[in-house]
Amino acid sequence: MELIPRNSIGALGAALLAIACGGDPEPLPPIVIVSLDTVRADNLGAYGGPVGATPALDTFAGAATRHDRCAATSPWTLPSHASLFTGLFPSEHGATSFLPEEGYRGDNVLALPGRHTTLAEALRERGYRTGAFVANAIYLRPGLGLEAGFDEFDVHRAPAHVVTARALAWLDAAPEDSGPPFLFLNYLDAHRPYRTRDPDARPRERLDALIDAVMVRGEDAPELSSEVRGLHQSAVTLLDEELGVLFEALRARGLYRDAVIVVTSDHGEAFGPHRLVEHSKDVYEDLVRVPLIVKGPGQSTGEVEDERASLVDVPGLVAARIGDDALRAEFPRVPGAHPVLAENRYSRMRDLERYGDRFRRVRRALYDGPWKLIASDDGAPAELYQLDLDPAEARDLSPEEPERVAEMAASLAEFLDAHAFEGPAALPADLTASQRRDLGELGYGPLRQGR
Repeated sequence: MELIPRNSIGALGAALLAIACGGDPEPLPPIVIVSLDTVRADNLGAYGGPVGATPALDTFAGAATRHDRCAATSPWTLPSHASLFTGLFPSEHGATSFLPEEGYRGDNVLALPGRHTTLAEALRERGYRTGAFVANAIYLRPGLGLEAGFDEFDVHRAPAHVVTARALAWLDAAPEDSGPPFLFLNYLDAHRPYRTRDPDARPRERLDALIDAVMVRGEDAPELSSEVRGLHQSAVTLLDEELGVLFEALRARGLYRDAVIVVTSDHGEAFGPHRLVEHSKDVYEDLVRVPLIVKGPGQSTGEVEDERASLVDVPGLVAARIGDDALRAEFPRVPGAHPVLAENRYSRMRDLERYGDRFRRVRRALYDGPWKLIASDDGAPAELYQLDLDPAEARDLSPEEPERVAEMAASLAEFLDAHAFEGPAALPADLTASQRRDLGELGYGPLRQGR
């Protein structure tokens, strides 16, 4: 379908509000948010990825609003999903990692404090029946605060078809007098160890070999990098098939046409540039540029939104499409109305133990048009990239643009001062034995039990 460039969601939001305010109230539309764990924007054909690799998502994007420049708020799951649910940046919501003291053996993460209102809580107050079906059993587990507002919060580290089946069973079990559904799905298939069809692919082994070459020995490994990236893309392609199944199932149940459907990701994946492999370690584009595709009720025409977006915009975009003024006031951020940041505090315990001081720092990125500033608290010089000319962030322009660096650094500091996290941090309970096994399977452990 024809893609129409747009610079705001105002027309759609105004139209929905007009409908909602005139005559009898419109029925609340179904809402579906899909989080594709560890999927880069350029994994999708709609974002310039391999042609034919993601036909279901490309077809979906062709009849929805595709946000061309969306940044995850963090390069790993917990803080990004906390932003997705609250409309707040990690520096505001506090669900981040921390630098542990010597001898600490737990998982160095902080939960989302209960004082932050989540989208699920707000929608449940409006009569929605809320359900979440989650495959990331570590960083979306109950106890981290992300379950707030969900009537059903189903967590199983399972392949996509199982997650979809459990979600559809929940939809089908709705009582006759229940409200419309708000359904959240999290798929983990593109995360380590990259679920592919080929039983001989050995993705875990090849990924570990790339880590050893690039991050441990500091070598360039272009052939191995290409191989591992191909395995990851194969996992995304297999996941795309399951998205097609989900969309068809929603159509069969009469939910698709009038639903608000959001498809996004919590972070990307690195395969060698900047001496990085996997995620959770930095704020370069490989790790934070993610897809964001939003279909409104009745929408069938594709649109492209060029205004820079963030995961903090998702609650506001949902509010605009259901035409709820009070919800929009509760989640006011939408693309173009606020600064866009990506943040990373330190890294997972395995990285801190394995790589010495390299990841013992806080890294933040601030976007300004095509410009991206990366600032670090470890004394390293700020970096500056012009993304329209250098999307791979291969040339640091900070020596040539000192005034721009100073201006953007001042803007970043001003924003952080005005939006600092307040109140006590929330330390989650120790992991169970099965969760610790999952931690190791996903590449973050194993860690010894206890603090």
